[in-house]
Amino acid sequence: MCLAREKTREEGSSSPQRAPAPGTGRRRGRPAAEDKGDVSRQTILRTALKLSKSVPLQDLSIVVVARSMGVTPALIHYYIGGRDWLTSGIMNLFYKSVFRKSPEISGDWERDVHNAAKNLFDHLVTYPGIAAYLVSNHRFRIFQLTAFGDRDYGAEVLNRFAGLVRSAGLSAERMGLQTQLIQEFVISTAHQATHDLLPADHRQFFEEKLAALDPVRMEHIIFGKVTPLQLNGESLFKEGISLFLLGIERDRKIEGLAGAGKLASAKSKAANSTAGKARSRGGKAGTAD
Repeated sequence: MCLAREKTREEGSSSPQRAPAPGTGRRRGRPAAEDKGDVSRQTILRTALKLSKSVPLQDLSIVVVARSMGVTPALIHYYIGGRDWLTSGIMNLFYKSVFRKSPEISGDWERDVHNAAKNLFDHLVTYPGIAAYLVSNHRFRIFQLTAFGDRDYGAEVLNRFAGLVRSAGLSAERMGLQTQLIQEFVISTAHQATHDLLPADHRQFFEEKLAALDPVRMEHIIFGKVTPLQLNGESLFKEGISLFLLGIERDRKIEGLAGAGKLASAKSKAANSTAGKARSRGGKAGTAD
């Protein structure tokens, strides 16, 4: 379930500082001169998340964020902690938005899995820097560093999505596998869509190459050439998620669950009602943007 091995030791990272109580003045050790305007842990993380719309998360260092805000790295380090806390904080804010904007559960497992996957896909397309990070890094893909009572929204998103796949009535083995594969597909597709890696992004080049092929020796490439040239991010997601949903239906038939869809969907809706209420309560703290 996107549970690529994540290190638990936080090398070279220091934890963020808690904000002072009102009226207590400047905190001990805080950089005084550089405290500009509305600088806080949340404003720093929101600024950094916006930067990930154009900068890969792995390149968003404390220095880069400080420069974009016009403050010193010492101030960012004071509020955020080390680089690990910055990266994880951005990821947690990203996942918070995914969680808060999760579509309502309909009780139809096929529709619910599709909508949840599309929600994650749309978020990754909005933040290409997050997609670029997820395809090449295993830390903070799911589990985040938390402080001061923060919720781990990476775990929340995974748990909710796994529950939707589970509502199809699959065994633990098949549910875990399908959840992992779908999330890897969504991450990869979003990364390709936002980094010009799909055939539609290079159509003229491919058309010239295909036109030069020997139609006899390369007849199979020529036969199937049209559709791949039209493949962009949206069409790849649409076709890919349809195949995954067919795969889940196949698993249901193999496991003798093809006729149990309504019961499984009803159980899913009831089981996730509490999660929906919790999401609503957690969303009052603010938005990612």
